Amino acid sequence: MNSRLYASSKDSDMMRQLMAALPDGPTVLDFEEVIQLSSVRENTRLWFDADTLAAFAYVDDYNNLCFEICPTYSSPELEAQIVDWGVECMQRRNQQAEEPANLDASCRASDHALVRMFTENGFELLPERSLRYSRSLQEPIPPCPLPEGFRLRTATGIDEVEALVALHRAAFDSDHMTVEYRLAMLNAPQYAPDMDWLIVAPDNSLAAFCSGGLEEDDPSEGYLDPVGVHPAYHGKGLGSAIMTAGLIELQKRGLRQVNLGTSSQNQAMQALARKMGFQLVSESLWFTKKVN
Repeated sequence: MNSRLYASSKDSDMMRQLMAALPDGPTVLDFEEVIQLSSVRENTRLWFDADTLAAFAYVDDYNNLCFEICPTYSSPELEAQIVDWGVECMQRRNQQAEEPANLDASCRASDHALVRMFTENGFELLPERSLRYSRSLQEPIPPCPLPEGFRLRTATGIDEVEALVALHRAAFDSDHMTVEYRLAMLNAPQYAPDMDWLIVAPDNSLAAFCSGGLEEDDPSEGYLDPVGVHPAYHGKGLGSAIMTAGLIELQKRGLRQVNLGTSSQNQAMQALARKMGFQLVSESLWFTKKVN
């Protein structure tokens, strides 16, 4: 087996084909968005058996090791090479950073093979988990009207990307969202501009947001994720209002189920999900590996 760096969009097509052929469906998060980023493509490696793609791996901008392996070629040796690639990427990144960072990775809690892989390759389990919630659209949607003076609209696209990034950062008190990543979201094949909702305050500032769409592997299911409210407008029911709008729109389109994800540390989002009729259906574990 040989390996090489990402070379062209043809590699993206092969990576999609590998994911589509996996028996349990793709596990790489947000692939269509992140693969558009040059910073991700520069940290992508592919493994081949002759001309057949056996595996690929990349480190995203948040230091997460993301990968897929065709079951036919799965082996401890290949797993170790993928981890080594992640460490190599982080070593290069840390040389340019003021503070060194660890290599992170995640998997479904039920995926014992990946839990074993991470453990055997020097990763430590973190307390934080990613939670997945689901809700039937056959159930009634609770009415949650907008407060007086607030209005709902869809995002206008490139013209307000910087404002959208600022809203996201304020809502989550994080600098993880960037202009480059938001542009990648807009350019992803699955992006639905008519399901990129915003709530505008009486003074025309952006107060809340919610992104929706259709699940790629099952068009009868949709998602509402992420949902965020600017801290200046907490306590006004904007999260409930914008989620209600999203649920109603997905219901109008004839979908039967809607999903969302959040962190185990985000108590407010968990409470909102339960209020809107969602139930916890699965969780993913997070691991970290120190990089020297």
